[in-house]
Amino acid sequence: MSFGRCLTSASSINQYSYCPLIKTLKTLLGISRQSYFSSCAHLAVKPFAGFSSITGSLPLLLPSAFGYSIARAVYGGNSLFFPQARGLATTIVVNRKQLYSALLPSSLALSVSPGVIQKAHLSICNSKSISIGERNSDIKHMAPLADNNIPKNYGRTDVQLSKQLIYCNGPLLDAVQQSKMFHDCKHFVDMPLKLDPSSTLEDWQNLVNSGKLDDMSLRMFIEKHFDEPGGELDEIQPIDFNPDFSFDNIACPSYRQWAKELHQKWPMLCRKVSDRVLAEPQRFSLIVLPKPFVVPGGRFREMYYWDSFFTMKGLLASKMYQTVRGMIENMGHLVDQFGYIPNGNRVYYLNRSQPPLLTWCLYSYYEASGDKDFLLAGMKWLEKELQFFQSKKSIQLPGIPSLLYRYHVITDGPRPESYREDVETAMYIEDVVEKKRLWGDIAAAAESGRDFSSRWFSNEGPEAGKMGSTRTSSILPVDLNAIICGNWSLMAKLYIILGDKEKSQLCWKNFEAMRKAIYQVFWNEERGCWFDYDIANRRHVDVYQDTNFFPLFTGCTHDGFDSTVVVNYMERIGALGYPGGLPSSLVTSGQQWDFPNAWAPTTWVVIQGLRAHGKHELAFQIANKWIRKNYDIWLCTGGRMFEKYNVASECIRALGGGGEYDVQEGFGWTNGVILDLLVTYGSQLSYSPKEKVLVCGCCHSGDKLECKLQ
Repeated sequence: MSFGRCLTSASSINQYSYCPLIKTLKTLLGISRQSYFSSCAHLAVKPFAGFSSITGSLPLLLPSAFGYSIARAVYGGNSLFFPQARGLATTIVVNRKQLYSALLPSSLALSVSPGVIQKAHLSICNSKSISIGERNSDIKHMAPLADNNIPKNYGRTDVQLSKQLIYCNGPLLDAVQQSKMFHDCKHFVDMPLKLDPSSTLEDWQNLVNSGKLDDMSLRMFIEKHFDEPGGELDEIQPIDFNPDFSFDNIACPSYRQWAKELHQKWPMLCRKVSDRVLAEPQRFSLIVLPKPFVVPGGRFREMYYWDSFFTMKGLLASKMYQTVRGMIENMGHLVDQFGYIPNGNRVYYLNRSQPPLLTWCLYSYYEASGDKDFLLAGMKWLEKELQFFQSKKSIQLPGIPSLLYRYHVITDGPRPESYREDVETAMYIEDVVEKKRLWGDIAAAAESGRDFSSRWFSNEGPEAGKMGSTRTSSILPVDLNAIICGNWSLMAKLYIILGDKEKSQLCWKNFEAMRKAIYQVFWNEERGCWFDYDIANRRHVDVYQDTNFFPLFTGCTHDGFDSTVVVNYMERIGALGYPGGLPSSLVTSGQQWDFPNAWAPTTWVVIQGLRAHGKHELAFQIANKWIRKNYDIWLCTGGRMFEKYNVASECIRALGGGGEYDVQEGFGWTNGVILDLLVTYGSQLSYSPKEKVLVCGCCHSGDKLECKLQ
């Protein structure tokens, strides 16, 4: 057998029954008495190399413990096969009847003796082999662990496994989220445990076994075992925060005062991991980070990956270099731990990343600070992240000189933080495989940062134009490929600064290959713009998105490129005619990344891209509209900033809407982008109050709007 050191002696069980993984397995299987194990031949555990290996006989006739499984072992005659093995979860099926299902911390190996279906040998180990009698066969199609809900180097202890079963999948999560106990599904998965995870799961299983599970007992269970969210992070004043920062280069008095007030918000949004999390991390869904960081605000109480870059632009405008460096160190810490940066520092975000902007972060920090020592230390993180995207998110199209990239997530269930929404979206699907495919594409849309948008929807089928038609993994996105192409260029420049010409040349080679690929795959000569590419239908998605213009900023344009052609496209489709700025799309879908909303990050990228190609007047026009929109609402809401805005309306209160949750206040990346733009255009900007405050009819339905315009 190729499973590592496995103990098979029945006499060994008492010696090793103290192992916490035994306790976890008992909880998983609903077994509470040691005698049950003894009566089923043998089960023994012995730790090795930081991991545990188990072998033993378990009866096949076990109740189904979990409905969300990935690997399915089907017994047929004297053989086993895995239709969709993933190395994370296991289901035993005999005669097409599911008899046992449970989440496992690593890959699965099963052994069934010929002619015997009463028992199966279960082995949990770091292996990708199935043992069938005396024969071994590799599972060639088994996906790497990092593609699954539990990434590499994570979930290899019973504590982390138990946390996954509480916060990421399993019957407890399903029961709470489906009960509608909390208005926002994210509320529950952010709640800290009062006990350790294994004890919580054991108490849960006891409640289930009692037959007394109802709404009241479920609520009492949650009150007994969970605390309210929010206490795992402490508000902290950054050590480099200067309360008297002046922004003297901003000529307009109104905007200069606004910049000062936005600057004062940094301490309100800066957090550090609390001491109680450091003391007992097993009780929290939060992933520990070593340095303070800025959160977006509202329901988003943790660090978010691509948000952080745009927040950093504002921090750099405030000269808060140490805070920015610390946030980059946090990102590097995550890369060291997982091989990539998750969507956010929560365990339920570990199956996906976000747009890979770590290279942008380090480059911007070096440009502002000149910190060459930190630059040298950080390059390994940039390389490792690109390797992750090459390994997990890339495809090779025939005749194309470079890998191309897509957002792609393999998952076995709904997103924990939006559980009910995902269950409802997939209600119309009966096929389990297709249901999981949809959930994966929904998670991939969240990985894109644009959750959600008609950009990811199909225009065909019964769910056309709706969330149920999400097909993110079938789309090659312009922005993701432009980002990675630009990352090669930035890394080439950084290696020159560090004196490593060999690595610089390699990065330039990759940049040039990808630049050509972007022209071949995404550029539409007739339309004069880049478009997403539909892999399944082998055609452009000829629809306006503000992400279509990312190659302008990242420098991934083709030889002979004329930016006037792209500007003409913007004018021709009417994207430039809105009073508040550039809309995310021109499709009215009810999703938050569609018309009439605009967002700070993509607005900033388009502005910078136009500036890079000499279109300074248009860049300023878009920036001026966006700044004015933000400031008008700031004044009329008593000094509040938001994550998105309705740019199609001149209404003074036109916040953005749509999506799965209420518009959020804070707001990290909005503040960051505004501060950066105010500093960039400080000498050009002016503000005069409107003679008449424009308020749409719906705003008159409540109390009279009182708005002070300076």
